[in-house]
Parts: sequence; C-alpha cells; structure tokens
Amino acid sequence: MTRIFPEFFPRFFCKADQCRHTCCQKWEIDIDDETMQKYKNAPGPLGKELQEWVTKGEEGLPCFRFNEKGYCHFLTEKGLCRLILEKGPQYLCQICRDHPRFYKYSYDSDKEEEIILAGTGLACERTVEQLLEEPSELLFQSTDRTGPLDFLSLLSRLHLPLEKESCFFTPCFEKDYIQSLLKRLEQTNPIDREWTESLSLMEAHAEKLSEKASALSQKLSPWFLTNLERYILFRQLDECEAYDPETAARYAREAVIFILLSYAETGDLIRSTTRWSEQIEYDTENVYILLDSFDE
Repeated sequence: MTRIFPEFFPRFFCKADQCRHTCCQKWEIDIDDETMQKYKNAPGPLGKELQEWVTKGEEGLPCFRFNEKGYCHFLTEKGLCRLILEKGPQYLCQICRDHPRFYKYSYDSDKEEEIILAGTGLACERTVEQLLEEPSELLFQSTDRTGPLDFLSLLSRLHLPLEKESCFFTPCFEKDYIQSLLKRLEQTNPIDREWTESLSLMEAHAEKLSEKASALSQKLSPWFLTNLERYILFRQLDECEAYDPETAARYAREAVIFILLSYAETGDLIRSTTRWSEQIEYDTENVYILLDSFDE
C-alpha cells in the first residue's frame, strides 16, 4: 500500500479556538460503534450528557444532536471541545479525530497495490492558509519513493492522462461562461439558505463581480491559484476511474473561478474557499452532480 500526500500534510494542526469558523456545526457527525459503546458506559454527569445528546441520524446511525444554535452541545463558548478538555482527544469518535483529514482510495493495476490519497479538507481554514503559505509549486510525498513529486509526476505515477495546460489555472470570466457556471452550482443541494441567497446575488451582479475577481486574481501569489486548482483536483483523482481526467480538471478549474467570484463578493479569500468546500466537497452527491453535468 502506498500513501501520497501534500508536503504540508504532516505539519497540519487544528487552530482550535483561534479558528474563526468551527467544524462542530451543521454536519451530521456519526459516532462509530466502538466510541458509542464507550459513551453508553460513561459514568457521571458527562456520561449522562452524552446519553442525552446522542440521537439517530437520517441513516439510523448514532450521531451528536445539535443545540438550538446548530452547534454541537459539547462545543464551548471559546470554540473548544469539552470532550477533549475533560477526557482528552482519544475520547473523540473517529470522525472527530480524523476531521478535516480525508483519505481517498485508488488502485495501481501495474503494481497491483492500493494507493491512498491523503490530505486535509479545504473546509478547514488552516488548510487554505497552508496553501497560501506555499512559496512555489505544491509538492507531494509518496511512501514508495524518496524525494518529492510535482503534480505532473504524480499524475504519471497514477497513470492518469491529462494535458499539461490543464494542470495550470487559466482564469475565464466571460459572461456566458460565468452564467453557465453559476447555473451548474444551482443544481447542487444547498448547505443552507445563505448559500442559495449568495448564488442569487452573484447572478444579479455577475458582470461586476467578474471584473473584480479578474483583478483580484492578478494580485494573488503566482502559484496560489494553480496550487488550489491542483489540490481540489487531487482530492478527486480517485474519481478518474469513472470520469475522464479532463472532466475532473474542469471541475477543479471552475471551483477556483467560483471561489474568486465569492472572494470578489465577500472580500474574504479564506472564507470563500472554506465555504465552497463545505457546500461541494463535503457533500459527495454535489461533487457527482457537477462531474455529471460536465460529462453531459
């Protein structure tokens, strides 16, 4: 088994209470069987709270129940987890321990081995900060070799045919293109009403936002937008078994263009990126809706 990951992956750390946006909200957080048994047998006041604040999700699996504000009951006002504070990180369920790390699985038929593509999700602002901190081309490490891999070498390692120009971000803010991009995003399942309202606002002011987004893209680090596109594509490389790699590359490119449009609207590049990731990457059905729309 070979694991491939961006070079910044081992240096990732959670910002905890220094993060402007908590992960402990909105998403259904499933609790694995081993942890659920631990929670069922937990003694004292904390055990009683755990039993009160665990429910069953849409698929019948145990999960945390949110409070009236939509947050996990065990999140403190300072943005810290009470379970960690009182019991340590080992007391968390598997999803809470792993997040925002992701692991995607592919297979190298030539070497007859499984490949794990690992990273941290862009819904986490620390991940976006790490991309912004990259001074040049984002490199990847592979456990089956010494030395870093650039993105083209990574694609070759995975036997994925992709034109070289598709691996470099090329902005496009033509009117018809932006309209079709926003229409595609309208087909996705909205994470909340704010997402739907934001799309409507973008459509109403598409021309002005496109001009501003184009200007903003020129002021960013020369490598950042290409690294962002490649990182979004990296997370979907396992889907290239079912979809053409050029389709996956188009998905990634349009994601970056949308993030720039959102940045033009909000003035907040990090939040624009994390917001896109929450809506799309963390709802796999939305990823497939977009990939299918490109194939069509």
